[in-house]
Amino acid sequence: MDVSHQRRYSGECGIIYGMIASDKYDFQWVLSLLDGGETSRVECKLAAKAIPDSFWESYSAFANTDGGIVLLGIKEENRRFSIEGVSDAKKLVADFWNTVNGSKVSANVVYDHNVHVIDCGGKTVIAIEIPRAERSDRPVHVGEDVFKGTYRRNGEGDYHCSREAVKAMIRDQCVETADVCVLDELAVGDLDADSVRRYRTLFDGLRPGHVWGTLPDDEFLVKIGGAKRLNGKIHPTLAGLVCFGEFSVISDVLPYFFLDYREHMSKDVRWTDRICSGDATWSGNVLEFFFKINQRITADVKTPFRIASDNVTRDDDTPVHKALREVLANALIHADYHGRQGIVVEKRYKRLSVSNPGALRISKSVAIAGGTSDARNAKIFNIFSLVKIGERSGIGLSNLFGVWEQSGYARPIITESFDPERTRVDVEIEVAEKSTEKRGKYTGKLTEKHGEYTEKLTERRAALTETEEKIVSILESNGYSTQKVISTKLGITRTYVTKIMGELQTKGVIRRIGPDKGGHWEVVK
Repeated sequence: MDVSHQRRYSGECGIIYGMIASDKYDFQWVLSLLDGGETSRVECKLAAKAIPDSFWESYSAFANTDGGIVLLGIKEENRRFSIEGVSDAKKLVADFWNTVNGSKVSANVVYDHNVHVIDCGGKTVIAIEIPRAERSDRPVHVGEDVFKGTYRRNGEGDYHCSREAVKAMIRDQCVETADVCVLDELAVGDLDADSVRRYRTLFDGLRPGHVWGTLPDDEFLVKIGGAKRLNGKIHPTLAGLVCFGEFSVISDVLPYFFLDYREHMSKDVRWTDRICSGDATWSGNVLEFFFKINQRITADVKTPFRIASDNVTRDDDTPVHKALREVLANALIHADYHGRQGIVVEKRYKRLSVSNPGALRISKSVAIAGGTSDARNAKIFNIFSLVKIGERSGIGLSNLFGVWEQSGYARPIITESFDPERTRVDVEIEVAEKSTEKRGKYTGKLTEKHGEYTEKLTERRAALTETEEKIVSILESNGYSTQKVISTKLGITRTYVTKIMGELQTKGVIRRIGPDKGGHWEVVK
């Protein structure tokens, strides 16, 4: 095998839903994977004498989603798994390397240390860890036709990607980000002059005496990446349009563009506050959206008494406030503005969710670890950072997880979904009750209802049947457990599991977080 043909990889292949694979890949490790059955990260193939064609569909699916493990030498029958082993492990491993480095698939994302030959009680199993591919390699596809051979992983199966999903991955391949595109059919005069003026006022206040401060608007926009000179004339870039344009003009260029803030703080009305880009009362661009809802998402956050560095004034801007602003900024900076469904920010009692079109460009674990920045919109990133919005060092999500852990809050949840591609961040917020009381009489009533709900929930948990309690226990340990996994573990039919879980949802004991594809279950506390 020619190792030089392999792709470098520095990802997270050793992590399967909280289980960290050590250097010892043994019989027990295989059994622990089989115990959970096939999931979004584990696939089993019989492959007694040869690698089946379906393996390469799983290879593509794992590489294009979030990585996973394929076990060769495993038989599935009636949703039960048995170790049959492979007849000639050395030959199968050689065949794998020859094929993956050939023309069967578009990219090899696997390293030597990702392939393991394991003795399982006298039978040989091959475990192949397939990492998430770098965005420059995605979409990883089988054969020459990218639209026919691209797959993704959903639950325990592989599915063929739509043309829209493939095009989204192709857009993300580019070294030059999409927002640098020059819109030569537009002029700087087509932008919202008030938005440009407000930005420049903020820029001048943060950077007094800066040389760009005296430039006319069109030249200033060129400097910050909001416009570009083309054939002797200055035209807005896509970044400039998104940041400074009016909604009617933006939507002509980006038909799916939409910004929506929804505040649900009372059950008596559909929402207690809403701001969206199409309501014709403001420009509808992303910068104005940020400034309009920035204070709203942090208005009720608990603020401990703390003196600022001047030893005189009170500092109410806590790490929690800053982390929430970073979540909002990240969604606006990393959104795929060609994607569907727009950006949605929802605020509820003690909970905030922010979702944007576009999947993560790096894996979740790398994003949470911090230090790696890969902005989908580099120019929008620059426009934000010049007025000190957004982190250039790639520590936004890392900071969020760190602050929440230090504060003792529930761990934030990041969910990727596909077709269409979306990224969603859900966080629980510690609320200052006195602050929320100022928002209206309904808040006090809502707090009382919350207490009553908690008491009723405790009563419901105590009244669960044995089967219901077992399902809740499984979901508490792993909220990503599928109905197939649960039915296998409990030895009951999948139909019965579906019925019981529906009843648990109705009782308010469990709830679904995120979409059917890519979401997970949460046990209500």
